[in-house]
Amino acid sequence: MENAANNDDRNIAELASDYVETYIKMAVVNVNQKTADISAVATFSMISGFILFLFCMFSGIAASIWIGGVLDSYAIGFLLVAVLFVLLLLVLFLSRKKIFYPFIKNLIIKSIYE
Repeated sequence: MENAANNDDRNIAELASDYVETYIKMAVVNVNQKTADISAVATFSMISGFILFLFCMFSGIAASIWIGGVLDSYAIGFLLVAVLFVLLLLVLFLSRKKIFYPFIKNLIIKSIYE
């Protein structure tokens, strides 16, 4: 009878040990998955941001040349577009805490919990 109780205790201890090992392995897999998801989102965001930068740069040059042609002064065209970009930057800067930061935080949290 004592051998059976001893075997049961060993089996329970082995099962508990296996459970803990499996739980740790699952936690590592989950962390790796979340890291991969966040890395994918960050990489996509950087590439998208770079393409957006190029689009804005070439659109700004085109708009500057067009406005400069209309006003017969390319310098004034470039100046007006630069002022437009400074105003856009000012709007983004003033609204960063209400719009930009929550958007980025939600994007990161969403990527963590998906």
